[in-house]
Amino acid sequence: MTLRIHQLECFIAVAEHGHVTRAAQSLFVTQPALSSQIRALEAELGVALFSRHAKGVDLTPAGEAFLPHVRASLLELEHAVDAARAAATGVHSVVRVGLIVGTQVDIISRVLRAFRQVASGSRIEFVEYTFDKPSAGLRAGETDVAFVVLPMHEEDLSFMPLEQPGVVATLFDEHPLSDRSSLSIGEILEEPWVSTDTPDEICRGYWLAASHRMVPPVVHHRVRTMDKFIQLVAAAEAVGIAPAWVERNYQGRPVRFIPVIDVESPTVALAWREGEDASPAVVHMRSAARAALDSSGGLRPVRHQSAQPAAPHTR
Repeated sequence: MTLRIHQLECFIAVAEHGHVTRAAQSLFVTQPALSSQIRALEAELGVALFSRHAKGVDLTPAGEAFLPHVRASLLELEHAVDAARAAATGVHSVVRVGLIVGTQVDIISRVLRAFRQVASGSRIEFVEYTFDKPSAGLRAGETDVAFVVLPMHEEDLSFMPLEQPGVVATLFDEHPLSDRSSLSIGEILEEPWVSTDTPDEICRGYWLAASHRMVPPVVHHRVRTMDKFIQLVAAAEAVGIAPAWVERNYQGRPVRFIPVIDVESPTVALAWREGEDASPAVVHMRSAARAALDSSGGLRPVRHQSAQPAAPHTR
């Protein structure tokens, strides 16, 4: 059996995006080329990895079983390559940094730039995770530090808050509230929602606005990526809430992003395993984070001001 690394990378991209076209865009290849790689991989394995439907693709049971092993294998291969290069170039260490796919905020870039100044002998290796792994590899021992989004289950982890981006409601562009400049969370609680597909009940509860509800939400879909989340909202399948930065990342989609005035902002934070405060990776990354915060005036919550009064909500 001959499995090519590029085929496995294509498989992971399609699994994470739930859509061949967007996966192709993320890999900078054409959609037909990506589809060809997936077909070749399925032929080599003798199993179907995806089920196709009008709105994208889903993993088959075989695909679900295959995915974690592929991720682990590629990670081990990267570690082997890093070890060889480090030995050849004199790089002192490789710092594995976990990221949640779609967490694209300026403060993370500033921290990483500062890290390269305080730890010039270290090389950063990025490892991306979907919503089902909110600790971004820390709990599995796959990363040394991570940029995570709170709230989440905090046991065994330590955090340094970096940014509070604010919250927006995500509505399809013809939703009755789509022309509002802001709204109250109570105005959308009774609608079908999209849920993050995560075992972390604290994280899942926050993104379903559970603390604002008297009855459980109606959840029509569970997703692991922001791409899938936005796709479902655009199709008028459901509504939801998201960090305010999604508006910048998804401009041009048939989705409206409306500031929510009464939901506490999530927090982007640097995280590491409890008890590893003195590890070189953590020490250097914390120093970089402090430098980035100092240069920007510290943690600054983003607060949305309502430009027009929210309509009263009746249950």
